[in-house]
Amino acid sequence: MENSLKGLMLAAGIIITCIIISLGFYIAREASDTASSGTGQINELQAEFADTSKTMYENTEVSGSEVINVIRKFSDEAIGVKVQTKKNTSYYIYQFNDADGSLKSASTLDYKTAQNATSANYINPTGRFLGSVVRDANGTITGLSFVQQ
Repeated sequence: MENSLKGLMLAAGIIITCIIISLGFYIAREASDTASSGTGQINELQAEFADTSKTMYENTEVSGSEVINVIRKFSDEAIGVKVQTKKNTSYYIYQFNDADGSLKSASTLDYKTAQNATSANYINPTGRFLGSVVRDANGTITGLSFVQQ
């Protein structure tokens, strides 16, 4: 009788141990899934914040001096800036296709050209420009477009 009682106690201990281990694995798997979804959401937010410096110009009216600052600010990035004044249309940093957003060749124009009052590419610092964002097929911002109002 004592041996059967010890056997039952041993079996109950093994079953309880298996249940605790199974519960531990279940909790670890759920925590891993939660962490993965949280990481995905953090990555999405990070991508949005990275584009904020460019998307802030979407349907925004800015001055010509701000357009020149945009050209200067993004001069080290792979992005094009299209400026359409009442006299001329110019591409700075990179040229891009307005329809599909694909980048083309690097532009020879820079912000100094935009500040030269005798240049055909002159941007009037007091002029008003409406900004827009150009994206490629992947949704990557490849250009900013400014049209003088």
